Amino acid sequence: MCGFFEFNKTSPQAISLIADLGMGKQLPLFRENKGVGPAADIDIVIVQDKQCTVAAAIWWLLLDSKLKPSKYTSFNTRSDKLNIPNAAGFVPYRKSRCIIPATAIVEGEGANNKRTYHHIAPQNRAFAMGGLYRQWINRDTGEQVHACSIITLAPHPAWQGIHSKSTPMFLPVDDKEIIEKWLDPEFSAVDEFTRLLDPEFRDSLLITPIDKPSTRRAIAASFCI
Repeated sequence: MCGFFEFNKTSPQAISLIADLGMGKQLPLFRENKGVGPAADIDIVIVQDKQCTVAAAIWWLLLDSKLKPSKYTSFNTRSDKLNIPNAAGFVPYRKSRCIIPATAIVEGEGANNKRTYHHIAPQNRAFAMGGLYRQWINRDTGEQVHACSIITLAPHPAWQGIHSKSTPMFLPVDDKEIIEKWLDPEFSAVDEFTRLLDPEFRDSLLITPIDKPSTRRAIAASFCI
């Protein structure tokens, strides 16, 4: 799973991603994210009125009637659930996909009392994580909010000892056609996304063993994969 990430919008990696998405003028609209976990308020990239735009979202796809995170854990959506009709991600996968930008993520491995953590940062361009979103409305007040989740894939072989259960979906920003289709709410031929469901890194990664997500203090030397 992916349960913690950062977005340093002034970093060269973030500036590169936002520019490659054709959103350079919108960079000031992104908020600085110094590190958050599930149910936090984050920024996502969606298409509205045929234009890429920044939108605030709750990092928890399913909300209750008060627009609070529901009791059902939904900050990640497993890729093997995307084509199950009754699953939470089935409709959003076909109608409301998004990009969740991150300049680093944190993954944990092992039992709670012996859990190890790694801070993972791309070297050249921020992660464009594949996500899903929904719009929710409080019928009593009319308030509207977006809620989102990160799609998680099978574990990547290179992450053994880092996170052996899953890998976030990292989208290929260089493939302009697939990114355009991914963000297009009118594009529903999801068979074209099948190749995205195999875990793949899009950049070289700097991996740093850390004490825990909240403090992120390095406890051993970094290495690259």
